[in-house]
Amino acid sequence: MDYFILQTFFISLVALYVISYLRKWLASSRSTTLTPPSPQSLPIIGHLHLLTDMPHHTFSKLAQKLGPIIYLRLGQVPTIVVSSPELARLVLKTHDQVFSNRPRLVSAQYLSFNCSDVTFSPYGPYWRQARKVCVTELLSSKRVSSFELVRDQEVNRLLKTLSTKSGSEVNVSELFFSLANDILCRVAFGRRFTEGVGSSDEGEKRHLAAVLTETQELFAGMSVGDFFPEWEWVQSVSGYRRRLTKNLEELRRVCDEIIEEHLRWGGDKEDFVDVLLRVQKQDNLDVPITDDNLKALVLDMFVAGTDTTAATLEWTMTELAKHPELMRQAQQEVRSAAHQTGKVEENHLLNLHFIRSAIKETMRLHPSVPLLVPRESMDECILNGYKIPAKTRILINTYAIGRDPHSWDHPLQYNPKRFEDPDVGAKDQDFRFLPFGGGRRGCPGYTFGLATVEIALARLLFHFDWELPSGFSTDDVGVDEIFGLATRKLTPLILVPTVKEEL
Repeated sequence: MDYFILQTFFISLVALYVISYLRKWLASSRSTTLTPPSPQSLPIIGHLHLLTDMPHHTFSKLAQKLGPIIYLRLGQVPTIVVSSPELARLVLKTHDQVFSNRPRLVSAQYLSFNCSDVTFSPYGPYWRQARKVCVTELLSSKRVSSFELVRDQEVNRLLKTLSTKSGSEVNVSELFFSLANDILCRVAFGRRFTEGVGSSDEGEKRHLAAVLTETQELFAGMSVGDFFPEWEWVQSVSGYRRRLTKNLEELRRVCDEIIEEHLRWGGDKEDFVDVLLRVQKQDNLDVPITDDNLKALVLDMFVAGTDTTAATLEWTMTELAKHPELMRQAQQEVRSAAHQTGKVEENHLLNLHFIRSAIKETMRLHPSVPLLVPRESMDECILNGYKIPAKTRILINTYAIGRDPHSWDHPLQYNPKRFEDPDVGAKDQDFRFLPFGGGRRGCPGYTFGLATVEIALARLLFHFDWELPSGFSTDDVGVDEIFGLATRKLTPLILVPTVKEEL
């Protein structure tokens, strides 16, 4: 009997929601407000049934049918997807301030310590201060240069590992991910990715790797709760909230131990934790930086940089392996530039025009964050003649823009020469090339990420010749993707290095 009453009560709640939804749907269907083109939706879930595990591909196909601006209702969330340079300019420049907010994603509410990092904090005084600290203290040209020794040491560790495997098949995807993790961990926390944290007296030697790997996985996935923010119970039923809560506790514990070590011992060279501890004590801050804010900011630098750096290296080596003539051209360039020193130094990089163009071409064809970080409108706005209400989520499909035949000749062809024009760079004024976003919420760390990619790629090409495994042809090198924190290759890149220039 009790079960019957409970069942009746649940059915009544569902019926009330359906009635409420139908009323809203009927009201909206009578509205004469001009909205962007939209495919057929379903009750309650809206257009969620159209999503696949490759949402940027799905949105590209929809744009080909409906045009460069489309409206979707993803669960309870009104969403606009733009897929052309002209519309990207309107969002990132013309109406930049209106679209400068971030949606409160479930993962960020937990793992960014209530959205208090630079990436996910709401637009306002705290975000302005946090970004200023990151740009002037953590990611300035001077600071990026100061970490040259870290990049040098970690890239050399990678080269030595490869030299022991000369002539053998190597999973370079795995090595690139380890390289990015170790560099970012040393810069952010003062230790490598796999170095222990904590007191041995406690009988537990926690590792950053275990905690941060879970953090990366939680940030990478799409959460149903992000599409149904009014239904908090969804997170509990799925078990997602439980994973987030556990990882947050571990993050806080590990970060507390790292901060305590920095306060107690300090160091010869400032890492991000040292810098933020120093800034935290300043009395001229507009908004105080709490300990949780500090943790969020330093974790942001790590999470935002690891997968994107590794993915860019992976895709660049993939395309060069598929195009051996371009690989040889890149090797000739770097070996000519560094033959007298016997080693590639960072001061050589400005002269490596072809290699830098190859990296840009890779980011055009394989953007590591194909939909950028989602934005949210703060006020009502007219976008290309369409009325966009406040609280609308905005996605910019850089994957589609980078493959738009109206913007690029033969867009599916890998051709670094298209970037010989120095005006087409990371901050492209035509908004055809947006690997780091744009506007006031564009990625502040792109110079740091590029510094790692450029020196690593240059030394890999200088010291080694590269071949595909025996029996493989260039057509066998897969370019299928897996969507996540960054869009990586679905299958690892396996290559055979042969030492050319001694280390």
